[in-house]
Amino acid sequence: MKGLILAAGRGSRLLPISATRPKHAVPVAGVPIIARAVQALRDAGVQDIGIVTSPSSEQDLRDATQHSGHLTFIRQYDPLGTGHAVLTARHFLEGSPTLLYLGDNLFEDSLTPMLSALRYGDAAIGVKEVPNPQAYGVAVVKTGRLLRLVEKPRTPESNLAACGVFSFKPALIDILEDLPHSTRGEIEFPQALTALLARGGQVRAVEFRGFWSDAGAPDDLLSANTHYLAQLRPRVDGRVDRSTVSGPVVIEAGALIEDSVIQGPVWIGPHAVVRGATLGPFVSVGAHARVDSAQVTGTLIDEFARVLHPTRPIHRSLIGRHALVTAPSDTGLQMVIGDRSVMRM
Repeated sequence: MKGLILAAGRGSRLLPISATRPKHAVPVAGVPIIARAVQALRDAGVQDIGIVTSPSSEQDLRDATQHSGHLTFIRQYDPLGTGHAVLTARHFLEGSPTLLYLGDNLFEDSLTPMLSALRYGDAAIGVKEVPNPQAYGVAVVKTGRLLRLVEKPRTPESNLAACGVFSFKPALIDILEDLPHSTRGEIEFPQALTALLARGGQVRAVEFRGFWSDAGAPDDLLSANTHYLAQLRPRVDGRVDRSTVSGPVVIEAGALIEDSVIQGPVWIGPHAVVRGATLGPFVSVGAHARVDSAQVTGTLIDEFARVLHPTRPIHRSLIGRHALVTAPSDTGLQMVIGDRSVMRM
């Protein structure tokens, strides 16, 4: 069994956070999304894993997975869809059954059932009940078998969303190679499942019941950050002076906490500095970030960011790498707002 993670896209819905790196490299509770994807495959027993990247995203993804063991990186030079990405990796797959993972997804449940489902079908698709199925590809399922997939229907036939994980036997590659381009000019992997069904093949549907997120938009990323922070086991490897720490809090080695109140769940990364601040619950502070005299809840602060003496509490915010959040100057507000930024004053 091979594992294949698709991570060539940058993620336009997550701009400007994804403007300078792929969204798959963004950390959730201190761990990059792509590293969580690799771990999910390894936990399912899949050790030989390839990651499809674009030339511009490869180094960021290598950096984000540097502690994830051996991985094979495969470049997709043209962004021609998920099916094209799988075809780009066909030499890596070498005729092996494959567990396919869209790299911006996060699962609480084990992926092992996706492997066992191949005993009873030619492919399998992961599905999840959602309150707004019209926003997703909708799976119509009967007694565990996929009948059809409908992309973002106005009137959904079911509330089961296709949730970004598939498994398939080698013969599906031949179907992919024969697929025409879609109206978007891409080769879409879900169309291969539709073609497989039309040929009389069987696609099993595996329903996930635990937490799932595609982390594609800021609210999704913050919800995922909250979910994984809630699972922290307390650990203090950094230095804590004249501060109160309660609840599940992780303070990594090299971090310094002074004159602060930390209410978990909170994760504070290596060499971060927090002074005179009140953090939590549900805050992550990236490596080398600095938080001075701030009140922060429900927020993801990325590495090297600085939050210095803001005049108002910060709640449910995303603060990107090297960003600066600080108090107004004597002459009033000063803003440097890049493309696709969001500011609520």
